[in-house]
Amino acid sequence: YFHTEGNTEGGPDGGNKSSEYVNDIIIKPLDRHNLLRPETVESLFVLHRITEDPKYREWGWQIFQAFEKNTKVDSGGYTSLDDVTSLPPPRRDKMETFFLGETLKYLYLLFDKS
Repeated sequence: YFHTEGNTEGGPDGGNKSSEYVNDIIIKPLDRHNLLRPETVESLFVLHRITEDPKYREWGWQIFQAFEKNTKVDSGGYTSLDDVTSLPPPRRDKMETFFLGETLKYLYLLFDKS
């Protein structure tokens, strides 16, 4: 899903990206979207709490910056993306409730000092 080399603009909801094999990955057209799901940042939060390795915060920051760059809308909200293989990615006109309730919560907890 997420890799730190090359394109860090955020990945699709489905798929398995490894920086060593990025060119071997085929993303089906119906799987090119990103709904801003929480699972990746939740995993980064748990891994950071267990290991205290700063790379998990760094990766979370890269994800947050990609959200700010590609999904933030003028009204202050965020929107999911239709096709993350295009730059700039086409936006949907919808923000899923789990983005506020889970994704941003885990990003907050990831960066919380306590």
